[in-house]
Amino acid sequence: MVHARFVVVREAIEVVLRRLRCVPPSDRTVQLHAWLDECSQEFEQWSASPPTDRERDLIMKRVLALHVAVTKLERDALFAVVRSST
Repeated sequence: MVHARFVVVREAIEVVLRRLRCVPPSDRTVQLHAWLDECSQEFEQWSASPPTDRERDLIMKRVLALHVAVTKLERDALFAVVRSST
């Protein structure tokens, strides 16, 4: 069960990273990359010391917030393309 939880966290981080790479670079993307790196580093430490339920919940909330932030960037980029084509 613990391994499955690790896989979910790892995959969630990887999905955010892939999506973040597809949006135009900006100060916000740099900031989000830094926050994602922090999540990744914290996650990597779990192999040495498994997280508590609270720690796992906190990182998942942070990763979810990153998903939302990247979704907003994707939406803004899409609207910019639509506006420039009209």
